[in-house]
Amino acid sequence: MLSIDASLIVIFLIVWILVFVLTRIFFKPLQKVMRERESRIKGNEEASQKSLETFEQAAREIEEKLKTARTQAQRIKEDLEREALKERERVLAEINAETRKKVDKAKKQLEERVKDLKKELDSETRQLAESIERKLMN
Repeated sequence: MLSIDASLIVIFLIVWILVFVLTRIFFKPLQKVMRERESRIKGNEEASQKSLETFEQAAREIEEKLKTARTQAQRIKEDLEREALKERERVLAEINAETRKKVDKAKKQLEERVKDLKKELDSETRQLAESIERKLMN
């Protein structure tokens, strides 16, 4: 059987003193460090979550601005294409008009040259006819 003697009481006191001392010297500072570490981790998690939310919001805003910019760029491109087509049509019309003027001028010159050549041909024909007539009469 168990007998209770003085050594049991001494061991009991030593164990309680060790528990008290270890709690004061080791366990409380360890728990304090662990709580601080836990609070830092929670703070870092919250900060990272806020940063992530801020990043996602900024990314959404940037995407929306990019969409708007793309739409505006497309509109500007279409406007410039329309203006370029109008300018092309205008230039083609000018070239066409200038070409018509040149063709008309060339036609007039040709007609004048044809008239001059007809006159020359008529006069040469008369001279040739007179010359043939003279030769035949001689």
